[in-house]
Amino acid sequence: MAKFTLDDADDDPPVATARDKRKRDDGPADAEDEPPRARGSAVAGREPAAPGAEAEAAGRRGPAEEMANGEVEGGLSVQIDPDVLDCSICFESLRPPLYQCQNGHVACFSCWSKLSNKCHICSRDAKFARNIALEKIVESIKSSCSYAKWGCCKFINYAQRDAHEEACLFAPSVCPISNCGYRGFTGRWSGHFLTSHSSDVMRFIYGQPFEVNIEVSVPFLVFLGEDDHLFLLQNNNLTPFGHAFSVVCLRSGNLNWMFSYQIEATSRKKPENRLQLKASVTNTRQWTGIYPSEAFLLVPFDFCHSSNIVLNISVERYAVV
Repeated sequence: MAKFTLDDADDDPPVATARDKRKRDDGPADAEDEPPRARGSAVAGREPAAPGAEAEAAGRRGPAEEMANGEVEGGLSVQIDPDVLDCSICFESLRPPLYQCQNGHVACFSCWSKLSNKCHICSRDAKFARNIALEKIVESIKSSCSYAKWGCCKFINYAQRDAHEEACLFAPSVCPISNCGYRGFTGRWSGHFLTSHSSDVMRFIYGQPFEVNIEVSVPFLVFLGEDDHLFLLQNNNLTPFGHAFSVVCLRSGNLNWMFSYQIEATSRKKPENRLQLKASVTNTRQWTGIYPSEAFLLVPFDFCHSSNIVLNISVERYAVV
């Protein structure tokens, strides 16, 4: 049985939504500087390798490369242009059942049911029938995740690729700054913030306390760790009680590091009065404006008597065992 792979696994990860990326270029503008490979060619075989070289290379390759570079599990590996696997009406991935007119023009089931027996390409009355052969081909296609080079090793059915990538652990995070839209990966935020939001980010060193002065109306502040992990100090206005402060880490991929933080607020009227919280940092891939409620420091409105609140913060990092 032939197995198909898509020749976009090593391209830069998409920055569009699942629907938008169906008509894709060779890579997004915001991705890292890796040149995309040529796509759309079918591969029937390979140049013979030197004796022993194939075994050595196989030991270095992961599952994705193994699938893309030769015969795996008795199947033939080929490359195919992903666009031919998309419905020409909605541009979503073709999923069985598939229907075609008498001239062979195919539509997905969702679009076919809305065509009223009129082909969208022929523009005339058509009698649609199931295309069983194409259904079998689509069902046999396995694709690596678009975020394979960022750590995702899963091979999924092509028809389920969109759903997987929407929830993939290694998918990029959206910049939390309003109206930005940039999508970045864990450990690669400094370049974006230095060029686009240099005044909106504060850098810090793990284990060293630092002071922040936050306006009570600001929903969050952005901190950038020395290893480029991105943190948000969230400020949730809990009228009539006060402001709830907590720290989250905006990241994706393998969680090799864990973080804890400490926040301290001092009364301006009576400096001997202090509020303090020590808690674990919450991880999230996207900031949606929803504040975690497991742990937060509640600073009453009467505690500071000002439009600004001064906080002392420290963040600790430790490896996951």
